[in-house]
Formats: sequence, structure tokens, C-alpha cells
Amino acid sequence: KKKNELTILLASHNMKEVKRLCDEVIMMKEGKIVDRGTCDDLIKKHGRENLEDTFLKIARKKNEF
Repeated sequence: KKKNELTILLASHNMKEVKRLCDEVIMMKEGKIVDRGTCDDLIKKHGRENLEDTFLKIARKKNEF
């Protein structure tokens, strides 16, 4: 990816793989982008310990987005 300066779009619910593979993450809910940033930035922003907990917090929120 870095050698050839490529962008890869990965859609997944497996946050361990997302954290391992991605430089930037876009979180979506009901087909809309609700947040984006690096894994560490999103974890910190949402006050969670890992990306899985961050994903669950966003996914479980009642239509606040």
C-alpha cells in the first residue's frame, strides 16, 4: 500500500482487523458517516479503551447522528 501509494477501502465489523490494517477509520450508522479519524483518535474521543468498545458505543446510540 505505502510503496505504491494506494488507498484501500475495507468494510468490516471486526475492529481488531480494522485497527491492524487501517490508518484512518470511518464509522457509519444507518448508511451515514457519523465519525472519522485514526483508531487512537476515535478511541480517545469517545472515552473508550479500544476500537471495539468505540464501535459498540456508536452503533448503540439512539439516532443522535
